[in-house]
Amino acid sequence: MLYPFPPTVGSSSPWGPIQHLTPLGPDAVAVSTASHGGIRISLTALARLPEPLQATAYSGAGWFEEDCDWAIPYLALGLDAFEPDAARASEVWAAAVHTVKRYHSQHAALLGADGDPKGRPHG
Repeated sequence: MLYPFPPTVGSSSPWGPIQHLTPLGPDAVAVSTASHGGIRISLTALARLPEPLQATAYSGAGWFEEDCDWAIPYLALGLDAFEPDAARASEVWAAAVHTVKRYHSQHAALLGADGDPKGRPHG
């Protein structure tokens, strides 16, 4: 199924109808549904990701599920730069580093997640 970008409330996602959206810059948006959610990135942003990061067992076509895969585009695209304040940016970036180390350790270096999780590359 082709999903337009950006998605809108009520439009389809891999997890059902979208109930809430949070913009994360011009090429990314966090989406939530009644049962799940994740991050949706534009196809332009997807093309900027290294090929091994463009899809996982649970994510693809620009959709990255919220449990294990959201951290891939978050780190790869520097989405912490679009958080509302530095404290939140630092907190979410550290959570993304932790998530990548736990679920995608083979890509940690590629995502800059192989160092100190309290450090922050942006801002």
